Amino acid sequence: MKLTHLIKEIENIDEEAIIFQEDKGDPNSDIMLSFAEEGDEGVKEVEGRKYYYLIEVFLAKEFVEDWEASLGYKPTLEEKAKRLYDYAINDA
Repeated sequence: MKLTHLIKEIENIDEEAIIFQEDKGDPNSDIMLSFAEEGDEGVKEVEGRKYYYLIEVFLAKEFVEDWEASLGYKPTLEEKAKRLYDYAINDA
């Protein structure tokens, strides 16, 4: 799954879930949804692939809604994904 897909379906996603991203240096890398577990330290491993904490779904949803409301136009899914990624990496 990619951030664009998550944003498209965000209304249907459990707000308690956490977004984990495979490559934190690449906004287009694969993501997965999971929940915090004691001792995971922000890293999930699935089928030999490591995913790193990015942001909670409820924060992502709130951020995208607020950011979109502040604009004078409707951003594309790609723009939303890029802005969410930048926010999660640099500001959250």
